[in-house]
Amino acid sequence: MNYKQNERLNQLTDETLIIGVDISKEFHVARAQDVRGIEFGKSIKFNNSLSGYLEFESWINEIKVVEEKNQVIIGMEPTGHYWLNIARYLKANEYTVVTVNPMHVKKIKELDDNLQTKTDKKDAKIIAQLVKDARYSTPNLLEGEYEELRNAKNLRQVVVKDLNRTKNQIHNWLDRYFPEYKEAYASWESKSFIKIIKRYTFPSVIERISPNEIYEMLPPKMRRGVGLGKIERLVTASKNSIGIKEGLSFAKLEINYLLEKYDSFQQQIEEINNYVTDICSSLDETSKIIQIKGIGIVTASGIVAELGDIRKYKTPKQIIKMAGLSLTENSSGKVKGTTSISRRGRKDLRRLLYQVILGMIRTNTAFKEMYIYYTTRRKNQLTGKQAIIALCRKLLRIIHALIIKDVDYDEAKMMSQIKYPDEFLNEAA
Repeated sequence: MNYKQNERLNQLTDETLIIGVDISKEFHVARAQDVRGIEFGKSIKFNNSLSGYLEFESWINEIKVVEEKNQVIIGMEPTGHYWLNIARYLKANEYTVVTVNPMHVKKIKELDDNLQTKTDKKDAKIIAQLVKDARYSTPNLLEGEYEELRNAKNLRQVVVKDLNRTKNQIHNWLDRYFPEYKEAYASWESKSFIKIIKRYTFPSVIERISPNEIYEMLPPKMRRGVGLGKIERLVTASKNSIGIKEGLSFAKLEINYLLEKYDSFQQQIEEINNYVTDICSSLDETSKIIQIKGIGIVTASGIVAELGDIRKYKTPKQIIKMAGLSLTENSSGKVKGTTSISRRGRKDLRRLLYQVILGMIRTNTAFKEMYIYYTTRRKNQLTGKQAIIALCRKLLRIIHALIIKDVDYDEAKMMSQIKYPDEFLNEAA
């Protein structure tokens, strides 16, 4: 993957046919030019279908012959999901496909005509010009196991979202019909409590049943983990319940429906996790990443799903940029501005890394030490959030090194590489 603009410029020659494609749901519009910006032929509007793609290819080949070009590079905006089909089709047919930043397209609309108008032809031309200026990037179109992992990650996110919504609905139901359950159970997600609610549902029913009968109703393994005392507290709480006592027939249907959804979503997540585990068993990347204490298989698969084949990245800086964690500084003259992260990258990866580091500063000795150092040193002391971002960047560097160099994670070696200034060591002593 080439990220330096000079390297990208060197890839464009007099024999390069540059094509800009404006993407939409039903159809696409394309325009062609050379590296000097001279346009070729008329624009083409083609359907988002196989016949449309073949028409587009025929148009490209005609221009190649007439203008004597032997190299084609096709640029487009990676907005929404409509660009994926044509991008994958073109890549499969050995075309060079690149993407341009939609923000760049928006900002330079007025260069040619000083108007803010938007048309498909105009946008296609702007995209081609951005490619000509080497202001493009190579899209990370995943293949094989990497695409499977990303799809699994996306599906898991959907199911988890549905599960959380269902949990909130169940919590709402309990607030209305049995708010006192908390006197016996810290969480309603206890398997024994769910079984009791499925069987008896309302406090007005539970209060009439002896604790021993409820206790004996539970499976033996579940009884050992609960204890009779908890059941007794639940029965006592039922007798003093202020829960709603009207409309119970529908309320019973409601909670049964919600608990069925809850069980279904839990099962689906388990199936997805098992599927992910099977895929990860064939990938060296995940086996390397889970060596780092605090990172499990689901997290490791999520990182790989976002990045794809990490071996394609020459340097860790490219991965950091992909995550939107590159540092930017606003300065002018002698005034040095504040430094912040770019946030131009995969936000899901950035969110995942942030959550991982939050856990690692509690469970991973090396990362905990670095967090303490970053937030307590006298010179260039970081806030808690800044330290977490710094550790996100550190983690990506470690992951890149483990995979590219094919080495195992060594926490002791990492600890030895932490450079403490004298004042920090004195304070620690």
